[in-house]
Amino acid sequence: MNIFGFQTVDGLPCLYYPDTDLLVLSDLHLGLEGTMTSKGNYVPKHQLNNVMDDLEDARKITGADRVIINGDLKNNFKTSYSENREVQEFLDFLRQEFEEVVLIRGNHDTFLERTLNKKDLEMKDYHVESSILFVHGDKSMEDLGVEEFDTLVIGHEHPALALKDAVGVKEKIDCFLYGKTKNKNNIIVLPAFSQISRGININETPNSQLLSPILKNQTNKDELKAVGVSKNAGIFKFPEIGKL
Repeated sequence: MNIFGFQTVDGLPCLYYPDTDLLVLSDLHLGLEGTMTSKGNYVPKHQLNNVMDDLEDARKITGADRVIINGDLKNNFKTSYSENREVQEFLDFLRQEFEEVVLIRGNHDTFLERTLNKKDLEMKDYHVESSILFVHGDKSMEDLGVEEFDTLVIGHEHPALALKDAVGVKEKIDCFLYGKTKNKNNIIVLPAFSQISRGININETPNSQLLSPILKNQTNKDELKAVGVSKNAGIFKFPEIGKL
């Protein structure tokens, strides 16, 4: 499916922009299992391998030589030894698989300078190319100060849909959101690439309770459309959020 020139990648929570050969994903939250375990909820550490397997599949499907991680590469606001090892392994994987790696800073991406320097990588507050602005989404547009772009791609919100069947059984599916901002720019909101990071039921959440100030202040969420994404079931197109 095409979303403002971006293509969905089978049932994976990422997008591909063929005009610039760019694979885009957000919110990996590496180290999340360790954070959950430290709070008393033991979760086996499978996420890093799952993320790398899914990303390798996306690269093979698209043939992409470039990748952008649109914020929240890691999870812990502080850091830990095990999380740092996961981040280093993942960065090595990116450097091996892709010719160019673009990293956007998310609100969880703290204490990464030494690791990035060792890998000869840098993290940017935002990235602009082909009139597309890539930014994590945790800061307001006024704070960013970027004005010249046609399409805005953010993460941070972890959008998902809460759906009910005919007998009232509730199911949750991650989704892309897309539509127009109040300034008439295109906007795309990426789901979390992490398989264990909780998504927000976007069709049950009022604008005032959204996480991203961009989504909260620059859009009418109910006018955005959704594309459900599932590794097992594929891609599902939905109407405006307000009609669900």
